[in-house]
Amino acid sequence: MAQRHNRRSIRPIEDLPSLFDTPAEEPQRDIEAASADDSGELAEFVVPQQFTQRKPQLRFISFGSGSSGNCSYVGTDTCGLLIDAGVDNNFVTKELARNGIDIATIRGILLTHDHGDHVRYSYAILRRNPGMKLYSTIKCLDGILRRHNISRRIKDYHVPIFKEHEYRFDDILVTPFETSHDGTDNCGFFFSFNDTRFAIATDTGIITERADFYCRQANALMIEANYDDEMLATGRYTEHLKARIRSNTGHLENHTTANYLTQIFSPQLKQIFLCHLSEDNNTPETAEVTVGNALRTINVRPATSCASIPPGTVYIKALPRFRSSDLYIL
Repeated sequence: MAQRHNRRSIRPIEDLPSLFDTPAEEPQRDIEAASADDSGELAEFVVPQQFTQRKPQLRFISFGSGSSGNCSYVGTDTCGLLIDAGVDNNFVTKELARNGIDIATIRGILLTHDHGDHVRYSYAILRRNPGMKLYSTIKCLDGILRRHNISRRIKDYHVPIFKEHEYRFDDILVTPFETSHDGTDNCGFFFSFNDTRFAIATDTGIITERADFYCRQANALMIEANYDDEMLATGRYTEHLKARIRSNTGHLENHTTANYLTQIFSPQLKQIFLCHLSEDNNTPETAEVTVGNALRTINVRPATSCASIPPGTVYIKALPRFRSSDLYIL
């Protein structure tokens, strides 16, 4: 019978190496020597690039939203666009500078349609900033030249765009889509930048099929909440004008917008900006409360701050009619 060998060590326990001992054959190196280069100088520790570079973010400002004038900015540190140009060009320039945005980074103006409150200052902005272009559909440009007393030189700045075609401005992708309004060839816009998806659907009497398609993908949404139906019904507008506003080519009512948001809401939607509020038939408080109450029915609460949007909440803000909004990070 083979002899069983005892595998246990017979060395005294005090002679056994501990976890923190350095093996005899590989003496512990001096810490400074280990970090020194061949010249004997300490090597500089380099922080990996992903920890030092700020991740680019998409930013948004509204310079005015309503029948008196519409214009907003969407962009990054290096590339931006104006959406519509119905606000005084000097005010827009001043507000861009106040928010630390170099106007030279703005590539041009995207037009939603040809109504005066969206195009009034387009030529003035373009003439003062020759590097900018005017991006609109061909029919929209024709509508501007037919409807408005505006320099025909605006055609020199025009670059035609087409709905459902994607356009690249550096790393920002923009897709125009169909809306329903009584302008000429009306558009909304869908912006994609890194993980951010931002949809703009303003001046539309109904949510079109294509607007719905893009709004459902958004994690930030600028959507019309133009009027409160009771305020419109009892207000001073003529019946003809009331009918136009309520029509499928008019504007969205607060409850219509609110109910639509309950249908499309998902946890990815973090920011809702209510735009184009009527001065006579709506108030910011009315629009925000209507939307907030509707979302509460699906257990979604309004977030108290855009800087912190916990799960189960969404930030809701009615954009000012006559002044700039805050600068928002989308």
